[in-house]
Amino acid sequence: MIDTWNEIYHALSKNKSRTFITMIGVAWGMFLFIWLLGMVNGMRNGFDRDLKGSSTNSLFIWAEQTSVPHKGYGRGRTFDLVLDDVEGLKKRFPEINLIAPRNVTFSRVRYNTSSGEYQVFGDFPEQNQMFKKTITYGRFINHADIEASSKVCVIGEDIVEELFQTDISEVVGKSVVVNNVNFKVIGVYENRGGFEGGKVLFMPFSTFAKLYNEPNRLGWLAINIKDSYDIKEAEEKIKGYLKEQHDIAPNDTQAIGGFNLGEMFGKLFSFMSGLEFLTAIVGFLTLFAGSIAVSSILLITVKERTQEFGIRRALGAQPKQIITQIMLEAVTVTIISGLMGVIFGTVLLAIINTMVDNMEDSNIPLVNSSVDVGIIIGAFAIIVLMSLLAGLLPAWRAIQIKPIDALRDE
Repeated sequence: MIDTWNEIYHALSKNKSRTFITMIGVAWGMFLFIWLLGMVNGMRNGFDRDLKGSSTNSLFIWAEQTSVPHKGYGRGRTFDLVLDDVEGLKKRFPEINLIAPRNVTFSRVRYNTSSGEYQVFGDFPEQNQMFKKTITYGRFINHADIEASSKVCVIGEDIVEELFQTDISEVVGKSVVVNNVNFKVIGVYENRGGFEGGKVLFMPFSTFAKLYNEPNRLGWLAINIKDSYDIKEAEEKIKGYLKEQHDIAPNDTQAIGGFNLGEMFGKLFSFMSGLEFLTAIVGFLTLFAGSIAVSSILLITVKERTQEFGIRRALGAQPKQIITQIMLEAVTVTIISGLMGVIFGTVLLAIINTMVDNMEDSNIPLVNSSVDVGIIIGAFAIIVLMSLLAGLLPAWRAIQIKPIDALRDE
């Protein structure tokens, strides 16, 4: 075996430049496969992190302006969604799992001598069930707060850092001033607080209505549809119902606005699956190209070593010995260069992960960009198998040479 490996080393090192270029081709294929798949996995993990606790099968509905005359009303009429719409939707549509009316405005929030302009939301507890925020200290709004129109609020960590000169753990129980009214802080949530971000104040919906004199108006509705129903069909039904309630023409596509979060996420997940499939195809083709390069270099090597193989055959070497040597050469080149590709790809992914982790307030959707060990082993097995198949042609070419013809070769 030592002699065999010495022969392999001698054959591969005889033309170092050609061998090195061939190895680069295989290493590049494995590197590209590892890096692309790792980045796709990092993006998927990033989206999973950002959407953690979110009800992806949801949609948003709001009132806009009519574009079609109907029942004596002209076009351009404005209207508002109201609380009665919420109760009607709950009774009419079994498809609805959760529904959360929302109102929002910008308002100055003050604590002692510090103040800032922030978004203020009037919410129901269902909102946090649909798009969950991680409460660091305290709690979120509950139905008791809604019924009592309590002057309480939940704020993000960014507001705490800007207004309070104290530790976050000590903020719960303190009071802030919103629109000249004192509100008790009952909870603090992490900066990654769903879609709103960290500079937001949440208060009970009923309290918001009184504070800003909007007793019945809804800014918009966040609606979560049960998984067993088609969200696109449910959206059309809900819009149709609201058009009936507000005397809007059935063919008016502008009066009621909507954003189908479930449909968007469906397209996003389909895109990610397609990207994974494309990555696998690109990686396989690149690895295949590397195996072709191995086959090509071995064919050239066999041609150059015609006399060597002829002498070995004349001295009694069996065809399987020559085939074994050429196969071992193919596998050796593949394993060494494949390992190089895996190492470089893994190191690059580790560097990217470190850079993203060290970024403050990074919105890059990359988390733990890596590749499963099982996939790496599988890719290695595939490329070794391809290299063995690639070595068959040169090996067959070698054993077809007759010793007498090989000895005459110049």
